[in-house]
Amino acid sequence: MLENGFFAEIEHREVPWRERSVYVPLFYQEAITISAVFSASLKKVRTLLPSPRLHPIRVSPRRCLVSVTAHEFRRSDVGPYNEVGISVPFTLDTPASIIDNLFGRQRGEPNLLIHHLPVTTQIASDIGVELAAYPKFVARIDFKDQTQWRVCRLEEDRQHILTLGGRKLATHDAPQSRIHCYTFRNGRLLRSEMMVSSRELASSENPAYVKLDLGTHPIAQELQDLDIGRLMSYAYAPSYQMILTPVIESLPSQLAA
Repeated sequence: MLENGFFAEIEHREVPWRERSVYVPLFYQEAITISAVFSASLKKVRTLLPSPRLHPIRVSPRRCLVSVTAHEFRRSDVGPYNEVGISVPFTLDTPASIIDNLFGRQRGEPNLLIHHLPVTTQIASDIGVELAAYPKFVARIDFKDQTQWRVCRLEEDRQHILTLGGRKLATHDAPQSRIHCYTFRNGRLLRSEMMVSSRELASSENPAYVKLDLGTHPIAQELQDLDIGRLMSYAYAPSYQMILTPVIESLPSQLAA
């Protein structure tokens, strides 16, 4: 895939790490993603949050959003690997109104609390955990391309966690975008940035375009306990590039009284 200048003029520094070196920021030269956002119980999602400063994106007085995203990173600075993200979209400090959320006024540069982030290689796990407190662990993540569907199956120790299927839709041109990724360590909220290149993208709110099957693993049970409900949005990005920064901001998890 052509880079088209996305990485041009960005300092890409090699730094020592353990017995080897890594690049900062991390470049992802080729990736494909399916992503689904579902409604969930606001009360139960709040129990997952490490800080009262985080306010889940509400779609009704008792329902909020949970995101399940499946990435295939075909080329990156740490080699090829697959990843599944389970995250909670939120606003910091001030809750957004339900009306703003329903009409998409919060979609400019979303904040995501990364709750689970299984990956398929040890180096991808170790770097993410050590450098940015990403909740990573090594798991089996397999993708299967069917005629009209792209399907991702996630399992750990042969125990099924979830299978996410997304319809392959006709894409349109989408501009460059930015996502703020938050993690938590030692009483601090840590923010990294994920910058995504301009790309071909398809999106839909049609529930017939997404299939989510949960297994018997504790993470699957956790999702079931969140009362995962109807599909709110789906995105299919068959080819793009990405830059992932190290931690660029550290915030206290509690505001001073």
